[in-house]
Amino acid sequence: MSTTKQKIFNTAVDLFSRKGFSGVSVREITRNVGIKESSLYNHYKNKDDILTKIFDYFQTQMQKATPTKQYLQEKIKTIPPEQFWETGLVNFQKATQTPQIQKISKIVLLEMFQNQRARDIALEEFFTRQQKLAVMIFEIMQESNLIGKDNDPKVLALEYTYGMLGLQFEYNILSNWNLPTKTIQEKMLSHIKFISEIAKNSIGGEN
Repeated sequence: MSTTKQKIFNTAVDLFSRKGFSGVSVREITRNVGIKESSLYNHYKNKDDILTKIFDYFQTQMQKATPTKQYLQEKIKTIPPEQFWETGLVNFQKATQTPQIQKISKIVLLEMFQNQRARDIALEEFFTRQQKLAVMIFEIMQESNLIGKDNDPKVLALEYTYGMLGLQFEYNILSNWNLPTKTIQEKMLSHIKFISEIAKNSIGGEN
C-alpha cells in the first residue's frame, strides 16, 4: 500500500471511529491527510470503498489472530486447561487491543445497526468465530481427557464466550476512557477459573 493510500486509510479509520461514517466527508479526510480531494480517487473509488477496505483489513487481522486446530491440539497437551485459557486471553488481547484494531472495532459497533456489512462482521467476529473456536477447544480438551466426558462442549463454549464477551466489552469501555482495568481483568481470570472447574468436574448441559 502506497504511503498516501496508507495515510488516507489511517486517517479515515481515526475519523470514522470518532465521528461515525456518515459524520465524515471526503473533504475532511483529504484535509487531514493534506491532499486534494481529487487525489483520493487515485487510491479509492469513494468513501464507501474506504470503509470496505477497512472492514476487509479488520476481518483479515481477526482471522490471523485465530489459532489453527493443529496449534490448539499441540498447545493443549503442554499446559493445564485453566492456564491454557489464561494464555489465550493474553494472546487475544495483544492481537486485538492495538490502537488500529480498537478504532476499527468502534467503527463496526457504530455502524452495525445501519450497515449490513458491519452487522455481519459484528456477528461473525464478536460472536460466531469466538463461539466456534471455544467449541473446538473444549472438544480437543475432552478428547485429551482434560475435561469431563459428560460435558457438552457447545454448552461450555456458550457459557465461556458470552460471559467473556460481556467482560471484554466492559474492559474496552474502561480502556477507551483510560480508566483502570485491573478489576475487570481479575473478573476475567475468575471467569476462566469458574468455567475450568465446571468442565473438569463433568458438569455439563444436555445434548
